[in-house]
Amino acid sequence: MRPRIGYKKLAVVGVAAAVGVVSTIALTSGSASAAEVFGYSGYSIGTDAKSGLANSGPQVLSQISCTTNSHASSKNDLATANVNNQAIAKTVTTDTHSFNDARGNGVTSNATAADIRLGSLLHITGAKTTTTAWYKDGKLQYTGSTTFASIKIGNLSVPSLLNPKPNTKVAIPGLGYVVLNRVGGVKTSTGIYSYAQAIVVHANVRNQFTPEGVDVAVLKTRAEITTPTIAMVTGEAYGTQANVDKLVTSGPTSYQAACQGTEGKTVRVSVGELNIPRVAFIGAVTTTKNGYTGKDKAAITFTSKTASVKVANMEIGAIESSASAWKTKDGKIGLNYSSDVVSVRVGDKVYAVPNKPNATLNIPGIAKLTFNQVVRKDRFISVNALVIDVYSLNTKVIVGHSAAGVIG
Repeated sequence: MRPRIGYKKLAVVGVAAAVGVVSTIALTSGSASAAEVFGYSGYSIGTDAKSGLANSGPQVLSQISCTTNSHASSKNDLATANVNNQAIAKTVTTDTHSFNDARGNGVTSNATAADIRLGSLLHITGAKTTTTAWYKDGKLQYTGSTTFASIKIGNLSVPSLLNPKPNTKVAIPGLGYVVLNRVGGVKTSTGIYSYAQAIVVHANVRNQFTPEGVDVAVLKTRAEITTPTIAMVTGEAYGTQANVDKLVTSGPTSYQAACQGTEGKTVRVSVGELNIPRVAFIGAVTTTKNGYTGKDKAAITFTSKTASVKVANMEIGAIESSASAWKTKDGKIGLNYSSDVVSVRVGDKVYAVPNKPNATLNIPGIAKLTFNQVVRKDRFISVNALVIDVYSLNTKVIVGHSAAGVIG
């Protein structure tokens, strides 16, 4: 069950003790200069339904993500892709790969299906969609297209739609409508991504194949390439995430991630207070990211702030964390993090918050608290400001997660 989210005015509780931890790590590559790299990302998906339905997320997924490898590739195939327990696409294949050749530096994503069917409403054979994004001679470009071997709406064959124009909208009686050959691209100062989707089904009529109000993409592809940069940036931030054993039961809240940066702009995501049933009450959560890539320097910073957390009769004041990573053209790499937990209170008792990394505090009969949980690698750092292990519920709640790194 998803947590109920409501926007309300909040008060921070128990501001009686504080902990703040800040750490900086600087590394030098030893090289007088660092070579520029490209960032490659992309995916191909057989079917993808957007409605929160169980068992209807991305199927037949091929993906490469945030890599500097110009020969990365991923392939997948499946006999049948289902949505709502209905066989939508048969004999599905997907592949995504990066390249560095006469075309330039780029990514191509392909998806095919031998047979696509929504009962007697829509029948398509020989579907193929592809998109490519590339950089060459200082220019960013993309292309995308979809073709079909045959297409039938009801009992009527429509040969004029075998090579549809971009974003062709077609009414489907008894279903709603579909968009064929949905394509586009978005260009920024640091790169470009393109997308192509063979069919996007918009079910706005009650039918037996897809629930009313559901959007289903069939053969969905994306390709992304960055301009030359000293390094790729990566990372993530979220306010809270709750797990029972190894199962995620809530979150991550206010989640953000990055691969190219934000062109130096601060991107903020916030939610009001929320309730994780039988686990915790969470105050307002805000995360930010700010980063950029270039030929002289690449840098990224993530932050996370949660107003308060209540577990059983334990109240925890504001929780914050941040993580930063950067690389300069002379090969120097820097990592920085901080975390802060304002207070811990149970009833009228206020606990001293330990002021050191990976410190623990046991609240008898309630929970074990771990503060400033840090993981370091050569070019990546992550921090959880607070991890709560709730004894009675066999539940772990992570609060204040930030991570940042550079690739290349």
